[in-house]
Amino acid sequence: MDLLHSTWFWIVIIGAPLGTVLGTLARLSQKQPPIELPPGVAPGTYARREQAEQDEDAASR
Repeated sequence: MDLLHSTWFWIVIIGAPLGTVLGTLARLSQKQPPIELPPGVAPGTYARREQAEQDEDAASR
């Protein structure tokens, strides 16, 4: 029996990447717990530096 014409060969060739993609998506869909910060460190924001500087300038006026 020729390997390239075997049905099981093609099932494995097609199924392996599909299994990998589904496994990766299942892992990514789980909610991750929050990161534990060292004592005394407050969680920051994701504001851009220019935005933060403008906000500080506006607050100091």
